[in-house]
Amino acid sequence: MLARHGHSYRARVGREIADIGFCAAKKTRFHGVRLHCIAQRRVGRLPLPGQVWLCSASHHDSQAFIQQQPELPPTELFGDLAYPTPGIISHLSEQQVRLIAPRKKPKGKELTDDEKYYNRLVRRIRQPVESLFNWVEEKTGMQRASKVRSTDALMIHCWGKLAVAFFLLVFNY
Repeated sequence: MLARHGHSYRARVGREIADIGFCAAKKTRFHGVRLHCIAQRRVGRLPLPGQVWLCSASHHDSQAFIQQQPELPPTELFGDLAYPTPGIISHLSEQQVRLIAPRKKPKGKELTDDEKYYNRLVRRIRQPVESLFNWVEEKTGMQRASKVRSTDALMIHCWGKLAVAFFLLVFNY
């Protein structure tokens, strides 16, 4: 986040890659970039990132995934609500990857008890990925980029912080 709330509309830093987005979890508008990650599950530990990329804040998760076109081995991918789109499903099915994501509530209707239970199970399995993002922020302060003044500095800030975080993750700090 280079700027938040009302300041996000006037922010000009890193316009080549940064723009205005909305963080639904924090209910915040911000000017910056989004971090995307595909990680390998490790029981009792934080997931190990396999593929990491940045995109502009306005990119929807599904757009970012389709643009990145990640190559995956035949496996299961646990995604969030943004992932079950026709483009992602067809890309994953070509690679023999099974997508498991929570079900969206139909407009004007409620989820059944079975669907609510399924969503709870998927979120429980996805929770370590959310913990990974929280851990990266906690260890590096990556979201506090208010002193960054250029696109190059933004890239150094982001990739430098990620390098430190992954070093700490690999060597159990």
